[in-house]
Order: sequence, then C-alpha cells, then structure tokens
Amino acid sequence: MPKKIQLVEDDFSLRDVYSASFQAEGYTVVTASDGEEALAVAMRERPDLIVLDVMMPKISGFDVLDILRSTPETKNTKVIMMTALSQDTDRQRGEALGVDKYLVKSQVTLPEVVKAVKQALGDDPGTAAAPSPPASSPNSSAPES
Repeated sequence: MPKKIQLVEDDFSLRDVYSASFQAEGYTVVTASDGEEALAVAMRERPDLIVLDVMMPKISGFDVLDILRSTPETKNTKVIMMTALSQDTDRQRGEALGVDKYLVKSQVTLPEVVKAVKQALGDDPGTAAAPSPPASSPNSSAPES
C-alpha cells in the first residue's frame, strides 16, 4: 500500500505541481487549501506525512502544526513545512512547534522537495545506512605496504 502524503497549499498551481511529482514517485496524495481543511483532512485520512504551507487562509500553518502536535491521533505524523518565510525566527518557531523539516520555497527545487519527502518517509536510499562502494572492499581505503 503506498504511503500517503497530505499536501496543504493554497496556491493551486503549486499544489498541482507538487501533487503530480509526489504521485509520480508512487505516493497517494490528498490535498487541502487552507488550515481548517488541513486539520479535517489530517484527522480523516491519517497521512504518513504532511507537507504544510505556513501562510494560508483561516488557520496558519504554525497553528495547524501546533494543533497536530497536541492531538493524540496526529502528534507523531511527520510534517515538512514549506513556506516563503525565510527568517530565522520563523524557522525557530516551526522547530519549537515540532516540525520535522523546514523548507523555504525560494531556496529549494522541486527535486529537493521530493528528496526531503522521501527522506522523511524513510524511502530515500541515500539516507539508508548502506556502506558506500569503497567500504565494501576492505583493501580499497588503505594501500598495501
């Protein structure tokens, strides 16, 4: 069964682009366009990961995250904040509320967002504890004397 990502983004074009990218990677995607809808969808769908915008109508992403973390059913759900807010104070606020990763939209590419999602879900082979190719050969790291 594919892992489920909830994408919370009020910009329709961004939501479409990210949804298509996550689906292309084999994930099931559910969406919400504001903070209020985000909370309802999170409770109903129980996603494995929420990609959460901050500046949204009705309830901000920070408040959504705070509610998710204080609700037993969603307190352990992985959350990546993806926002235009690049100030350290905003990043610190997200981290204080328990975000798993904080991404600034203007500083990441779509492939980097997909990679962050895979890492958060444990689906990125680059994050596994597999040895690097030279480590597989015991003599390759040190020359023989």
